[in-house]
Amino acid sequence: MKVFHELPLSMLYKAYSITDGDYCLPHLLDKYEIYKNYFLQSKRDKRFIIMDNGLFEGVIHTNKDLIEKINLIKPNIFITPDEWNDSSATYKNAKYWMNTFKTQLPPETNLMVVLQGKTLDDFINLYNNCIDLGFKHFAFNHSSEVYQTLFSHPNKLINQMMGRIKLVTLFKKQGYILDSHYIHLLGCSLPQEFIYYKGLDHINSVDTSSPIINGALGITYKEYGLLTKPLNKIEEFFEDSLKDQIEDIIFNINKFKEYSY
Repeated sequence: MKVFHELPLSMLYKAYSITDGDYCLPHLLDKYEIYKNYFLQSKRDKRFIIMDNGLFEGVIHTNKDLIEKINLIKPNIFITPDEWNDSSATYKNAKYWMNTFKTQLPPETNLMVVLQGKTLDDFINLYNNCIDLGFKHFAFNHSSEVYQTLFSHPNKLINQMMGRIKLVTLFKKQGYILDSHYIHLLGCSLPQEFIYYKGLDHINSVDTSSPIINGALGITYKEYGLLTKPLNKIEEFFEDSLKDQIEDIIFNINKFKEYSY
């Protein structure tokens, strides 16, 4: 399982040694020249790149803007625009991108769809319908409301963690996930989730800024992980030097590797 961490500007120089690839937030390509140049170099160095669509960051891109950024960076994977807990809108976007824009993208860029929905059937139908469209790259987000129905615990974060574990396991056991599919875990609620995926070859990658955000706030992972999650997003720390927090951040990154490798 490849591990991708979204890194602030002050840590980009460490990226090659602490991440297995790069996760690109496209709106930051315009905002920070150093960020854009990093990804251009990453591509030249043949690093594996996944480009986000901006939903989690609350950024609304035009299709034209996204296509321009995809052709600039040439990521290995682009995540087609999705809608929170809405399988119908997510499918419509996925179909539009596959049928309308795929030929306008670099040949090495694969389209990925994020599974969204309000019920287990929504997830299953979206997965199978996107296979019919030609998709082979799928992402399971970390906070779907479906997860609350798959596991019952007073801590909502534990439900999200265990719910995704149960859902991914179900998809594999039922034969929806094929050997030819690429499976990505989008973000995380609690870092210890990835202990449960050790040794599984049907999960290809995960991206999370959890080690960095927690470390920047002075929170270090325990042996068991964590039971809380900060509400902060990585962009809040993007311009910070993090000089005084780097020890905690690196500790968390290394602990996350222990969980996931």
